[in-house]
Amino acid sequence: MSTPTWAADYIGLPFKEHGRDRSGLDCWGLVRLVYDERYGIKLPSLVERYDSTLARNALQLGAVVADVAQDWVSVQAGREREGDVIVLRYNRHPMHVGLVMDKGMMLHVEHGIDTTFCCYDSLRYRRSVTGFYRHASR
Repeated sequence: MSTPTWAADYIGLPFKEHGRDRSGLDCWGLVRLVYDERYGIKLPSLVERYDSTLARNALQLGAVVADVAQDWVSVQAGREREGDVIVLRYNRHPMHVGLVMDKGMMLHVEHGIDTTFCCYDSLRYRRSVTGFYRHASR
């Protein structure tokens, strides 16, 4: 498997709190945009679920996945594939998401970092990964 060429269209899109379009995105906004543009799947906005991506009450993806469990299937580590959502914890809470692009690689955006590829099995992220999820319609 290799990083899909279409994913390059998202590189460099800027970070923006509650961003939901190409003018600026937060991590869920990026997932939502890719799912809409690439897979034709409309995901909820969720902007009402958090004040800021840096706040303690930031989007708790574990809780969100539980809320819409019928739409998501947990994927065993090592079986993730392109387009699966990766959930990472910050400050001991699942607060960040990205998209699996290739084994060990994700597409993500976060405060201070425009949309980019990075290794989720790197030292920086490896211990933060809490799980992988696949939309039931994929």
